[in-house]
This record gives sequence, structure tokens and C-alpha cells, in this order.
Amino acid sequence: MLDLHLHTLASDGAHSPEELLKLVQEKGLSAFGIADHNSIASLKSAFSLAKENKISFFPAVEIDTLYKDKDLHLLAYGVNFQNPDWQEWMKQISQAKNLQTQRRVQKLKELGFKIEYQELVKISQGKMPSGGDYVKALSLSPEGKNDPRVRNYIDGPRSDSPYLNFYLDWLKAGRPAFVPFEEMNCEKVIKKILELNAAPVLAHPSDTPEQYVRELKKLGLMGIEVYTSYHSRELARLWIKLAKELELLITAGSDFHGKPVKPEVEMGINCKEEKEIIERLSLAISAKRGIYLK
Repeated sequence: MLDLHLHTLASDGAHSPEELLKLVQEKGLSAFGIADHNSIASLKSAFSLAKENKISFFPAVEIDTLYKDKDLHLLAYGVNFQNPDWQEWMKQISQAKNLQTQRRVQKLKELGFKIEYQELVKISQGKMPSGGDYVKALSLSPEGKNDPRVRNYIDGPRSDSPYLNFYLDWLKAGRPAFVPFEEMNCEKVIKKILELNAAPVLAHPSDTPEQYVRELKKLGLMGIEVYTSYHSRELARLWIKLAKELELLITAGSDFHGKPVKPEVEMGINCKEEKEIIERLSLAISAKRGIYLK
């Protein structure tokens, strides 16, 4: 069992690197990867913990991108978290994400929601706000809390996962409060990941059109996350077939955030290609001269 797509407190996960490592050990994972949203803040401590406990570790980051009409997430494996160029790029993305949040709040206000940017930032404790943070901020005033659109995420049909559902309904590409930003350009992100000697992998492609993946391969995409909590086994097989045709790596990651954030997502992926995934991804990262722990 392995899991190359885990989140920590550095973005929107519920656990510190130390807590996450304990869960990794309890699950008996052969390898794990931390891929926080637009942040590499947890990688240094996670790398040290993994090395100390002799567990294979893949330092990564998950970056929000936009390709045509699709809001896609790219995983960069082999992040050299000590490289100033990586640190500077994450700063630039963070600044752009802050501006995006301000514009999202303005769009929500224009849609008649009661929400304030400063309150949202306070709730998210300075990190990029999650869908759940937006719901909390929208619920602060009696008027906001009683808005049927907000109640939908408090005790209504979308309350099973406010974190994910609010994002899907309002903030994702094509939704009413979607706000793009320059750093989201998928082609530019792939190019930057390659320049920084890491391997770009498409996270949980789910309903991504096959043609888009073919085009991204030509832009430098190196892999597809085929085993994930978003995919059925049948869907995973379809993505494996395409990956083999395009000579792309396959990876496996649950997108685990912890019970308080995504209660339905369990850590750990069982698949027959486990050894192949670890070996091929390690070789790809090594070829890009990134960092990984074997």
C-alpha cells in the first residue's frame, strides 16, 4: 500500500507532518508523498521524519491550473524544497492566490452573499481559504446563515462535505464565483515545474477530456494519477490504458486531508502496480535531478 498525495496543515489538511507520519506508519505504507496546495512549507520536516523512520518519501506540491475550460490540478514530484527558486515561485503563487481570494469574495458579494474578506482570512488563519472556510465566513451573520444557499452546506443536501461541495458549486472553473489568475496557466505551470527539475503529473483527472491529456503530454506532462479516491477501478483502468498509450507515468494518491476536512477519504491505495509506480517515479525524478528518498 502507498499514497503519494497527502495534505498537511500547510495548506488545507488536518494534520501536521508528525501526525501524518504516524498515520502512514499505522497504515503500513511503503511510500508516501506530501502534496499541499500551492505550498512546500511541510516538506522539510516531512523529509527529515521520513528519512529518520526509513520510509520512502516523495516531496511534492499540488498547483491549481486552468487549461481551456477546465480547472486542473498538477502534482509536481521531486520538489527541491531547499531551492530558492522553488521558494520564490511559491511566494508568487501565494500572492496571486490572495488576490484571487479577494476577487472571489467580491464576486460572492455581487451574487448577494454576506461575506467579508478579512473575516474569511481570519477563519482560514492566513492560509488559502477552503470551501469550508467560505461556508463559515458566510454563516457569521444571521442574514448570511439563514441564506438558503448557505444552509445548503450547513445542514442541507450539500452538508456532507462543505469543504469540497462549496468549491465545486461556486469556485471551480465555470461556476459563478470562479476567478482565474495568470499563474494558473497550465502550460506555464508545466514548463516551470520542468525548469525546476520536477515531474508534472495530472492529479485526479476524473472528467478531464482525453484530448486535453494528449495535448498536455505534448506540453511536457509526465504522468497521470490514475489511482485516487476520485476514480472507480473501472475508471482507473481507462486512465491506465491512456497512460500506457502516451507513455506516461501512473501514480496513486488518495488526496487525503484528514477526517475533519474530507471524512470520506481514507489514506492508502492498494494496487498491483505499487512497485512499478515507486520505481518509475523515482527514476523520473532522478532524471530531473530532483529530491526523493529511497
